[in-house]
Amino acid sequence: MMKSSKTILKDYFKSGEKAGKKIGVEFEHFLISKTDLRSYEYFEENGQKQLMNQLVSTGWEVQYSEGDDIFNAVKAGNMVSFEPGGQVEISIKPFERIHDIEVEYLSVRNEIDALLSDDQMLISLGYHPKTKIETLPLLPKKRYQFMYDELHKRGNFARNMMKGTASTQVSIDYEDEKDFIKKYRVANFLAPFISRLFDASPIFEGAVYAAKNLRVRIWDHTDINRCKMPKGAMDQQFDYDAYSDYILNSEPILMIEGDQSYLTDHQTVADLDHDKPLSKVQLVHASTMVFPDVRVKQFLEIRVADALPLPYSLAVPALIKGIFYNTDNLDKYYKLSLNMDDDGVLKLNDQIKESYSFEMGCLHLSMTCDDFIGMLILDATNGLDSDEMEILMYFQEMIQKYESYSEYLKKIYLEDQALFKKVITTGGEHVQIQ
Repeated sequence: MMKSSKTILKDYFKSGEKAGKKIGVEFEHFLISKTDLRSYEYFEENGQKQLMNQLVSTGWEVQYSEGDDIFNAVKAGNMVSFEPGGQVEISIKPFERIHDIEVEYLSVRNEIDALLSDDQMLISLGYHPKTKIETLPLLPKKRYQFMYDELHKRGNFARNMMKGTASTQVSIDYEDEKDFIKKYRVANFLAPFISRLFDASPIFEGAVYAAKNLRVRIWDHTDINRCKMPKGAMDQQFDYDAYSDYILNSEPILMIEGDQSYLTDHQTVADLDHDKPLSKVQLVHASTMVFPDVRVKQFLEIRVADALPLPYSLAVPALIKGIFYNTDNLDKYYKLSLNMDDDGVLKLNDQIKESYSFEMGCLHLSMTCDDFIGMLILDATNGLDSDEMEILMYFQEMIQKYESYSEYLKKIYLEDQALFKKVITTGGEHVQIQ
């Protein structure tokens, strides 16, 4: 008997179950000019197209291309790819130890950096430091053009999301459905706090961003039905069945058939499946066409942190490892999450766009948001090895002094733009552990 599409999806998520405790990280960057901080374009001299061709010539294997445009290449389990505005994403194969992630990342960075011109570098920020998205051509990838045209109709900042943002995304394993339910709930509960903690977007379209957490604002206005948090994620037990329903009720924008893609207008995955049963490959594709804060593949992908420079970027997987892979911490935050529903998380999401510190009455706790952040970091350190704890404590020292990396950079930008340029192109005094 042929399996239903829902069963295929549930089986797909179940097949991701793993007993291990590995962390996968995707580090996104902007390719900029050191001279004027502008972002490079794909087709120009020394642009992303040339960079990828050079990588392939040095032994990287093409994973995805259209014509002679290469968008993904892999080597030794790692991947380099491009986002719609030319953001350079380095995806590191999963490791248990943060140190191993760092070593692998630096190995890939060294390969890329060796190919850049003297005036180029990769930088890690949540938004372009200078270039406005209207001046950046969209990368010539069919999927991106479909999404760029359609998402713009559904959210005022969808194009900013696609071409302007960069993130640090962390993936974690789940052992079974019970573990999945717990981690998925905790991840959605903590998403606003992780967003606040790793805010690194001081500039928006060429000017200082006056409010907080630009990334949150942008995603709030990028097709809310496929972004942020699935409806009911905190109101019910969200298991494989519930997440499969979320995918089936989503509108995929485009569907694949063989090596071709076609627009789906406003049809849902379930609508398409009713007209003609979808294959597993098509259903898995549909699961990649939603962009919630916590996305499920065959792992949980926590997508809410901005791109940050080393070693601050390593604080993201360190925090997540310390909470999600420590039984006591996971249980503690799961119990706290039971005080929250969808509306509560949405309220937190709104509050962090305006302030880093507000009362946490919705959790029945006598503390501010920043008190909660302090508790979160302290608990995470207790779930880490000493060297991983050092990374997180070093990051905490910075935010205690400046509130966030974003606020630190805003302060410099407003006082001395030459120093701002120096900091983001050389690291600055606060980036390297002494």
